[in-house]
Amino acid sequence: MSRTAKAKGIVALAVGAAAVVAGVPALAGAATTDSHRAAPPTVTIDFTGTNSASGAANAIGAGFGGTATAKDATGAQVATVYDQCTKDAISVDSATAFCTADLVFTDGDQVTFTAVVPIDNPLTAKYPKKFDGVVTGGTGAYKGLAGAVHVTNTALAVYELSWDA
Repeated sequence: MSRTAKAKGIVALAVGAAAVVAGVPALAGAATTDSHRAAPPTVTIDFTGTNSASGAANAIGAGFGGTATAKDATGAQVATVYDQCTKDAISVDSATAFCTADLVFTDGDQVTFTAVVPIDNPLTAKYPKKFDGVVTGGTGAYKGLAGAVHVTNTALAVYELSWDA
């Protein structure tokens, strides 16, 4: 191979490598943008009277669901929450349910998540109780949202949600 051919090959290799290196930040920027969507506000949801786990059959696979209002720290309604749960484990004083929830914010944007929810007998339950869920997606300002939702069960059927998304 002549020196000219080698030089052209090295230049082509260098140009190709430079293009790859230059393209990496651009690709990283797009991925970073998608993973840093707006985090939903911290909310309190109250399913009291609308979501009766005790009303569902006391058997594995029994389902229940409901709706609740989601309020921000000022007490203003910011979303409506829809959930559907299936009992996965049952004992004398508790049940464990796999739940899917959809928060529909007043502007129409949505956030969905799933969680394995511990449900204690209301007569023996001790609060607060904390557990985490997995954010499964979102729309609008929350499109591409992923991460964790941190749930604190503060009273019977009352939950505070904060986000690691």
